[in-house]
Amino acid sequence: MAKPAFVSLTFDDGLRCQFERAVPILDRCTLAATFFLIANKSPWHERPDWRKIEWNADDIQSLRGMAQRGHEIGSHSVNHKDPDPQSPNFDPSFDAKFEAEESKRLIESWMGAKIQSFCYPFCKNPEPLKNAVRCAKYEQARAGATGLSYYSPQESIDFLSVDCRQITANENVSEWIRPDCWHILMIHGIGGPQDGWCPIQEDQFDTQMKDLAMRRDSGDVEVVTFKDGAERLQQSK
Repeated sequence: MAKPAFVSLTFDDGLRCQFERAVPILDRCTLAATFFLIANKSPWHERPDWRKIEWNADDIQSLRGMAQRGHEIGSHSVNHKDPDPQSPNFDPSFDAKFEAEESKRLIESWMGAKIQSFCYPFCKNPEPLKNAVRCAKYEQARAGATGLSYYSPQESIDFLSVDCRQITANENVSEWIRPDCWHILMIHGIGGPQDGWCPIQEDQFDTQMKDLAMRRDSGDVEVVTFKDGAERLQQSK
């Protein structure tokens, strides 16, 4: 009999729409997820209309409550700048060591807990940033969106360069599922164009999560945080 698949839902950027719309749905379905947060208190520098958390007292209390309910909080750098020196958007002042280490220090101080997972800005992990992530002692890091959305226990995997699948509207949940494999899904905005990159409407996200919960309840899939998924795959080798 095939072992169930295990799925990690990951959310990028710390957008308020994720906490206002996605988290209540996840909690109703008892589905844990990982939220990769930008570690600064400023509005989104590129798109100020994309509301993100500001790490005020209410934000921190809410995030700590989420962690107590089983969600994972991870780092998405301090400034969310393009880290690729070959990119036309690259800022020569980009400091890989600062982005990896300072984001970890800040989020750990706000959360009062160890932060084990990192997510590369723009899904890009050039070697200087990857080395900085390694030196900062993150256990696993998500890059991704190149098309490889799942890993089997038999595969060789670089846990500091984990790939993922970008989830959009009108998804068929059954397409995500491969028995005994770890699936990593990337989600951004929940709502409309004002709510982040590649948004999913709230009712569509609700349908996707109910379908995933139904498959969980039937024993076809387990839903785990990014940290737990990486640990599970490592233990199965």
